[in-house]
Amino acid sequence: MNEAKKRANMRGLILLLGSMTTGGCIGYVFASGAVVVPENFSLNPSIYYEYDIMFGCIALLSLLLAVLTVLGLVQTRRMKDEPKSDGEIHNLKEKALSRVMQFSYYTMIITLLWLVMSFAHALGPGGKESEDAPFMMTNMITALVFMLFSFYLLNRSFTLYNNNYPDRQLDLSLGNSQNAQRELFAKMDEGERWIVYRSSYSSYKATTVCLVMGMLFFALYSLLFGFAPMPIIVLALILLIQQTVYYREVLKYS
Repeated sequence: MNEAKKRANMRGLILLLGSMTTGGCIGYVFASGAVVVPENFSLNPSIYYEYDIMFGCIALLSLLLAVLTVLGLVQTRRMKDEPKSDGEIHNLKEKALSRVMQFSYYTMIITLLWLVMSFAHALGPGGKESEDAPFMMTNMITALVFMLFSFYLLNRSFTLYNNNYPDRQLDLSLGNSQNAQRELFAKMDEGERWIVYRSSYSSYKATTVCLVMGMLFFALYSLLFGFAPMPIIVLALILLIQQTVYYREVLKYS
């Protein structure tokens, strides 16, 4: 136990010294003026319209995920129920259903990103008077259509889940998601709850790291392209809310 504690302390000390050294080097490089961004440098590569490449990539990704979700729904519906082998948690149909729900969630997230960014681009300052107004309007309407279609795919994947698990169905009615989650968790056995605990904690750790890295990224962005405090503040607030919810739940159940 003492040896493991010493090794952990040594790794923490090395990580701290490495972080301090890296931060000092970055600060020195930017303070010395060694890094200069060219005046004509732009983060908006475009062909015909402003941000058309970015929105085109998001649209292609949304289309790809939607196609994968549709193919997964068709494939899973055609699969027959098979008994589980010894020591096997999921059979082939359950694994296929899990992939369908995963792809449907990805589709909804990407299309939501597309819709929000298209609205911000079209309705922001100067958007209505811009020469790219037809492109903005078309982009916004297309994003809205894809968003509605992604919700439909998510609903179909939930319906397929309910058909596959009649003893633990999800309530698909609007405004009842929290009750549905509680009911689903109450129907799980100890093994399934352990999987949820492990998966949720891994997601919590990954989200924490991503939020901190995002703050560092936008700090570096500010050093290169000008001070941008809002993204850093928003990420810090999300991190505070996440930690507050986590420790509140720990105190409630401990």
